[in-house]
Amino acid sequence: MDDTRHTWKSTIGDKVFVVRDDGQEVEVYDAVTFTLQRRLSVSGLESLSVAACSSKKCLYASDYDNDSVHRVELSGSNAVTKWSVGRGPAGLTVNSAKNLLVVIQYERK
Repeated sequence: MDDTRHTWKSTIGDKVFVVRDDGQEVEVYDAVTFTLQRRLSVSGLESLSVAACSSKKCLYASDYDNDSVHRVELSGSNAVTKWSVGRGPAGLTVNSAKNLLVVIQYERK
């Protein structure tokens, strides 16, 4: 039995956002003291990757099992939106033009 645990993280300024593979929440830590600040609930999350965007004040999380990406607002409401992408979104990053790039594992794009 594989008991491997995975953790994915991204940062904005003085905040570190952590998603673990055993939960449906994002933990927010202070980047200097590493103390837990709060938790953000993201229903149905099965994340493989997270990416934070400081200019849009949001966090993106790939949902590998459900072929989608979640966007979590970080400016107060913590509203979550979700949209479908190609099969198996495995990696996320935000480029210098502030566009979200999604790696689709099975489609090699």
